[in-house]
Amino acid sequence: MMHRASFFRRTAVLLAIAFPLVFSSLASAAGEPAKPATPAASGDYPGLNLGSLTDSDRSFFKRMMDKFPSTCGKPHSLAVSLRTDSGCRGSVVAAKWVLKLISDGFLESEVEEKYTDRYLRKKCYSIDASQAPVRGDPKAPVTIVEFSDFECPACRAAEPTIKQILQEYGKVRLLFMNYPLPMHANAMNAAKAAVAAGKQGKFWSYHDKLFENQDKLTVADLERFATELKLDLTKFRVDMQAAKARVEKDQAEGKKAELAGTPGVYVNGCMAKASSVEELRSYVEAELAK
Repeated sequence: MMHRASFFRRTAVLLAIAFPLVFSSLASAAGEPAKPATPAASGDYPGLNLGSLTDSDRSFFKRMMDKFPSTCGKPHSLAVSLRTDSGCRGSVVAAKWVLKLISDGFLESEVEEKYTDRYLRKKCYSIDASQAPVRGDPKAPVTIVEFSDFECPACRAAEPTIKQILQEYGKVRLLFMNYPLPMHANAMNAAKAAVAAGKQGKFWSYHDKLFENQDKLTVADLERFATELKLDLTKFRVDMQAAKARVEKDQAEGKKAELAGTPGVYVNGCMAKASSVEELRSYVEAELAK
């Protein structure tokens, strides 16, 4: 009887172990949802939160951090920079930007191309914008130079992005450069009219009115806008005729900076591919981190 009791006890223990394992396998086979990815250790990438990434994207991010070099010119990777070089604040900005690209679904090849263009093949220029109208603090340490065309739909679409950045950062200023494109019949006259309005201290009011009425840019419209803004119309007409040289100088600066189209955005002289608020914000943060 004692042998039989011992047999039953051993059998009960084995069943207690086996049943949960079998049940777990059956539940997995039946399509039970996978558990969320285990968050990365908090010390892996200081200053970053990878909690929203899947295991696959976290591996993707790790490869990029190990592959990309420090943004501070040090002989080590971005990952090493994050862990050991707290003085290189630009690496944190770069890593957050890469994290955003991955979260937005960009492919590995696309992320590599974007990082290479922005950090490894960065193009910076000396742009003479001394005569350009200024929006924001004239002494701000971060300068956005925008080459724009008043008849360009993409330029109009970029305006809210730039205005939001100026609202968010007191240390950013905008310099506006005219770059009317030849395929836009009214763009040159609109640029000259904006320069003329600036001679009477109304450049930005006139600038906003032009973008608000982008489909109404005939000479008659331009003069009507001047009247609505209470400009001296006689002076406006004279200044508009004289403004061509100024507009052509802006265009020449754009060509020197290898501008391929409008809007053309440069942050502290460096070409920026900023198609969204988040992207332009990352360029500004990188400059403020220096």
